[in-house]
Amino acid sequence: MRAFRARHRVSKQDLKEDRFQTFVEKTAEAYYRDRQRFWVIGGIVLAVVIGAILFIQSRGRGGPNSEAQLRFTEALGIYTSGQPEQAEQAFKDVAGRFRSDPVGITAHYYLGQLYYSSGRFAEAKQEFARFLSRAKGDPILGPGAQLGIANCDEELGDYLAAGREYEKVLSSYPKSPIAFDAAMSAGRAYIAAGAHDQAERVYTALKEQEPSGDKALQLARQLSYLEALKGKF
Repeated sequence: MRAFRARHRVSKQDLKEDRFQTFVEKTAEAYYRDRQRFWVIGGIVLAVVIGAILFIQSRGRGGPNSEAQLRFTEALGIYTSGQPEQAEQAFKDVAGRFRSDPVGITAHYYLGQLYYSSGRFAEAKQEFARFLSRAKGDPILGPGAQLGIANCDEELGDYLAAGREYEKVLSSYPKSPIAFDAAMSAGRAYIAAGAHDQAERVYTALKEQEPSGDKALQLARQLSYLEALKGKF
């Protein structure tokens, strides 16, 4: 007699959500890997983020705010069409009118991106911080906002602060696809600040995670470079 085996039934909705999450993570990883190409691939990323917001909101108790979503989508459309001044005003309007709504909070993230791309690093840092203060647990944009703060510090020449902020990406979002790259950036920033011991600490911690492939090669090169620098001083 064949033994009966209970089967765990996975709904189509669960499969759809898993596939969606995987797609979001892979797209985010490609995006964050090269932030200089933002305007080229921004349309794809923004489409993913819109889907993420709709997905998250549809699971909420009260459902999505249709007007907030409409205004946010309009702002995104202006943003992707390459009209930064108009997009800035549109996102400011969303952030001001819908302060407690997820899209109102997310508008601060995009204001940070707008300011960063135009070289307004202090303002960009402020907007990324505003987003993080209200959406720190966001697994998609949270790491990007933390990385944005680090990028701003680096652009402003505060390499020690940049190193600390890069490290926060790893500590706050250890499973993020950009965590390793952020930690490598932390080491680079510490080296730029002359804080070689700090850089060594970061690289040693990464080595203990036993990275493989390209990550292992990157880490080995940086460790060799750091050893050569320390030998000069």
